Amino acid sequence: MAEHLDVIVRFHDPARLRELNRCVFSLVGQTYRPVRIILALQRFSAADIATTEAALAPLLDGEPDLHLSVINWEHADPADARAVLLNLGLSVAQGRYLAFLDYDDVLYPEAYALLVERLRLTGSAIAFAAVRVMRLEVYRSYFYTAEEVVPTFKGAGLLDLFTTNFCPLHSYVIDRTAIPKAMLTFNSALVMEEDYDLLLRICAAHKSDFALIGTRIGDYYYKTDGSNTVPTQGGIPAAEYDHYRTIRAAIAHRKATTLIAPDVQRALGLAVASAPLTIADAVARMSGRTTP
Repeated sequence: MAEHLDVIVRFHDPARLRELNRCVFSLVGQTYRPVRIILALQRFSAADIATTEAALAPLLDGEPDLHLSVINWEHADPADARAVLLNLGLSVAQGRYLAFLDYDDVLYPEAYALLVERLRLTGSAIAFAAVRVMRLEVYRSYFYTAEEVVPTFKGAGLLDLFTTNFCPLHSYVIDRTAIPKAMLTFNSALVMEEDYDLLLRICAAHKSDFALIGTRIGDYYYKTDGSNTVPTQGGIPAAEYDHYRTIRAAIAHRKATTLIAPDVQRALGLAVASAPLTIADAVARMSGRTTP
């Protein structure tokens, strides 16, 4: 498997091209090479694809170790294809290392180099770092942004991740040689928490590294217009609340049924259980509770 890093970038709205440009600019600045950007589009017309490629071309000019592949989800269903776009990107990924980035977030230049170094040093399947949360006020002709005063993503290690998701989509890199190919797929029925579902499956079965959790490697933009608001950022539209409850139930089911490998139990500081131990069991045991 080639040593390059594939980064899957989701993009669903041609009107947000300025934000995509900022996102890709942050990838051009990565000190790690080679990088292949897999741009997964949601139902773009041929004209919109051409416009997007033309807008990004100047950023990629003169970057022989940075490549762009554009793929487009053309089907009508599902209406919200955010998980499907990630799977579409995975279908063409070929590099050893794998990362994800949404069009409206950015990474600092050293991000991938730091995370890949941790993967190589520790033999982990996935390595995590931190991102800074930025409050972005959206106006018609400009954005205004400032750092959130209170940290949004609070957590320090594996137990915290098993309890709640504090690791945004662009805060980690995966070593695909350490994970079965069948495991690297997103649940297309989830339009929230699709990334958390994957993290639970990976981290329950394979070694993970959280040494860089105190190191910020990028920015997550929390938009005041609600276009990317999710419950961990403070709320959810009432019309979507029932759907969110269904998704939370699916995540709870994942925790209640996903078994933790013996090596992962040891990493948590648990004696290896004689009976199968689920994620929910481990969280309950380590917090002094018992599962129902």
